[in-house]
Amino acid sequence: MTLNLINIKTEIVYFLRNADILTITQRGVTTYSDTGTFAGALTHTLGNSPTAVKNVRSVVVGGTTLTYGEDYTLAYATGVITFTVAQTGVYTISYDSGTGDSIYPDFPRDDLDINSYPRIAVDFSGIPSDAFGIGGSVYISSPTFEIIIYADKTRDIDTYTQSIKDAMQTNAKLFNYARYTKLTFIGPVIESPERKAEIMHRNMEYEIMFQTH
Repeated sequence: MTLNLINIKTEIVYFLRNADILTITQRGVTTYSDTGTFAGALTHTLGNSPTAVKNVRSVVVGGTTLTYGEDYTLAYATGVITFTVAQTGVYTISYDSGTGDSIYPDFPRDDLDINSYPRIAVDFSGIPSDAFGIGGSVYISSPTFEIIIYADKTRDIDTYTQSIKDAMQTNAKLFNYARYTKLTFIGPVIESPERKAEIMHRNMEYEIMFQTH
């Protein structure tokens, strides 16, 4: 699988949002459904707050569930779904939209108050690479990324940790842009001093195997 940092990070965030690690109330989003019939459609613009879409939960056309990254992609800025091949048939598309969220591909600002938590952040922690052969132009990498859980109670962090671990393990071989992921480390719960010691956090580290670039 070719290494694409943006696609990998987007897919992991997208997955965690769909997995309901945090509820839609905690995330501040609403779930909508678009229904209708496609006739050779190559694109679809989401019908409710398309420019505020946070994740597509499912795309079903003619009774077949399409796969994100393989069968379709989503432009978050516009809420436009683009299909790999033209789609025909009755469709149902489920998705979340909202002005904010609590699961992001970056870290929370230091000035957020306690009511802005819990939050989950995703980012890369390292991308070791090696060339195929001396002077090779193709590289193989096993990138590592972290999922960081922020909350004001240890029990809540433990609950989110377990939910993430279970969901990621079930989906370990099912990601499109990160073909195989494995959990390598779960850190302790520690205080976040830059957040006035009201908020604690824990890091979960994952490795993505055999990415070429």
